[in-house]
Amino acid sequence: MSEINKLLNLAFEDLETAEFLFAGQRYRSCLSRAYYAMYYSAQALLLSENIETSTHKGVIKLINLHFVRTKQLDHKIFKLLNDAYDLRQLGDYSPNFTATSLSAREAIDNAQIFINEINKILNLEKDNR
Repeated sequence: MSEINKLLNLAFEDLETAEFLFAGQRYRSCLSRAYYAMYYSAQALLLSENIETSTHKGVIKLINLHFVRTKQLDHKIFKLLNDAYDLRQLGDYSPNFTATSLSAREAIDNAQIFINEINKILNLEKDNR
């Protein structure tokens, strides 16, 4: 299995995990897994162009540079990744942050939208992993 496929499988797995956490009303953790689903798919997209980075900010910066600025990825879709990163930071590192059912559901939906767009760029079908 290629590294790109491994990353896409991780994205799919984390999206499923986010759904599971949502059902269990674990909204903070749900935000984190939804973000990681996006992060892994973004890494797969970068790797498709032989671009590698291991930092979260690096992935976001390089997606913007190589895919948003070149108009391969719509800025609105990119913003979903950036917003998910900010929510994950709050959920993981701010003890006073309260995640809600609404924010968790939106995070999952946004992750699905983001992943679908990445799959389109990679010429993959929606459920192809």
